[in-house]
Amino acid sequence: MTALPRLYAKGLVKGDSMVAYLWSLGNYKYEIERIVSDADRLTLTELTEVFESSYEEAMIKFEKMVDKVVLL
Repeated sequence: MTALPRLYAKGLVKGDSMVAYLWSLGNYKYEIERIVSDADRLTLTELTEVFESSYEEAMIKFEKMVDKVVLL
């Protein structure tokens, strides 16, 4: 049985004000998802990074990426 993704936090990415999300994928796997747009904001691109770590390490990595973390 696989775990459903669980959203832990969101925040604004430093420098470009786009939203980033921290997801738990289960079994110490985490995903940081960012939605970025081009200059005219018409085309959206999803950037994801999947990695294995503890919750604390994942949160530290996420905090370095965003201005303010909002826990969900």
